[in-house]
Formats: sequence, C-alpha cells, structure tokens
Amino acid sequence: MARSEAQKAADGRYREKTQGKYKHFVVNLKCDECDRIEAAISAAGLSKAEFLRRAVEQLEKKQ
Repeated sequence: MARSEAQKAADGRYREKTQGKYKHFVVNLKCDECDRIEAAISAAGLSKAEFLRRAVEQLEKKQ
C-alpha cells in the first residue's frame, strides 16, 4: 500500500526532529540465547532499551 503525501511529509518532519538524537546499538546473539534473554526481559515487563539502561546502572554501581 502506497503512503499518502501527508504521511510522507509527516515522516520527513519526524526524521528532522529526531536526527542525531538516537543511535543504534546492535549485537548478534545465538538464537537460543536471544530467545532466553528476550523472554526474561518480557517477563520482567521491560523494554529492551530499559533492560539495557538498568544493566548499565548496575555495572556503574559496582565500579
């Protein structure tokens, strides 16, 4: 389904507004490892980003 001109314009505004604010953090995991981690994160009611933020906080506390 093609996007309307209004949707395309909104996409452009969003890109401009968020440019430079976010950066991707990519990791490669074995499938079974990824499934286990995603299940644990989901069971805790967290997003992947929130999980990572909390993990970093814990690491920083130990230093």
